[in-house]
Amino acid sequence: MAGIAYTLPMLVIADARVDGDGKFRFQLSREDISITPRLRFNWMINTDKEYMAGFRYILTKYISASTHYDSDMGIGAGITLTY
Repeated sequence: MAGIAYTLPMLVIADARVDGDGKFRFQLSREDISITPRLRFNWMINTDKEYMAGFRYILTKYISASTHYDSDMGIGAGITLTY
């Protein structure tokens, strides 16, 4: 696999890669979009028709409650530990 990632304006990451079989994949993503001082939003979309969106609510300096939807895995929720 070989690829390149580039940071676009508004801190969106553009990622282009090709695997050993010659399959090309392009992805756009953004993490830690501040909605409020404690609420963060993440998203991702790519050419494999996959997408993701999630929220993280900061409870303390090191602990957050998170939720996530992924087109392949479905919905999920949990605790995020930050160190």
